Amino acid sequence: MDKSIHSQVLQDVVQRVQTTMDNYTLPDKNGKTSGRPKFKGKHYYNSFSYPQLSNSHLVKNANGRFCINLPKIGLVPFVYNRLIPGGFKVKTGTVIREADGWYISFTIEDKTVPLRSVEIQPTSDNSKGIDLGLLHYAVTSDGEFIEVPKFFRFSEHRLSKLQVRLAKKPKHSHPWKILKGKIAKLHQLIARQRLDWQFKLAYHLFSDCQVIFLEDLQIASLVRRCKAKLGDNGQFLPNGQSAKSGLNKSLQDAATYQFLEILEYVAWKLGNRIIKVDSKGTSQHCWECLSKVPKSLSERWHSCPKCGQELDRDYNSPTPLAPLPGGDGGGLDYYQHRRRTSLL
Repeated sequence: MDKSIHSQVLQDVVQRVQTTMDNYTLPDKNGKTSGRPKFKGKHYYNSFSYPQLSNSHLVKNANGRFCINLPKIGLVPFVYNRLIPGGFKVKTGTVIREADGWYISFTIEDKTVPLRSVEIQPTSDNSKGIDLGLLHYAVTSDGEFIEVPKFFRFSEHRLSKLQVRLAKKPKHSHPWKILKGKIAKLHQLIARQRLDWQFKLAYHLFSDCQVIFLEDLQIASLVRRCKAKLGDNGQFLPNGQSAKSGLNKSLQDAATYQFLEILEYVAWKLGNRIIKVDSKGTSQHCWECLSKVPKSLSERWHSCPKCGQELDRDYNSPTPLAPLPGGDGGGLDYYQHRRRTSLL
């Protein structure tokens, strides 16, 4: 064992392996387990943790620059742009290798800060519904259509050119490493663009409401591969996977699951609330009379024969079929937005 590595860093490596195996063998509260662990080489190990850092490790060097005193490494200067709030104590520190340099992430704690739990009762005045998709990234119940940014699609051509050049270089050569760095930085740029845009969108959606209703989407099922089709002679038949692969790329570019997590975080930070409803049938019911109007996925227009409502399918969808708290729960006490107007 190398004495130049701190013992707690080595212990954290073992703990990570143990956590991975536990997630694979032991089900969580929903009865689900993670995928089978796969071997990853040293190039995939991009972080290491110090489980017992403290405020005393944040010091200044002889030049007056802020440094972090990492055991077995020493003083490492860093950009201290976000000061530790008063009363908080540093508990752990994780050194992370990114495409554009090294970062350190601190875990801080203040036991005197109470846990905030907000239970806002939804009304027609403080709530809105949103429908997430790919034709429009989000459509709100008050008539706002938000377009899909497509950050990966806009950089896809540049990325493919770099990957073609990379394939022609000898592996692990100096030019190969330079191109690998450029590709990594481009992926990082795309991810940061998407993350910044999603945070701004989350704050925008909560700018005029306190409660947001949205569908409880199963993202993993949406990007699942099509099942193989076998003929009578055992040969594989077309199953639509070539078209589904393009749809999966667009779904992953939209990063809907990441946006849902950001929306929940922003709601908690602002003291607001997120309510998820069953995604089944949200596009099949009319928002005005709640009658069922069956539509295939290719049909993008909602036309209700009962009440005569004519509007975009995604615009009809954000009205959630969820009983209000305190209602009879019999399917008649539904939260609805009456502020909509027909698009015609």
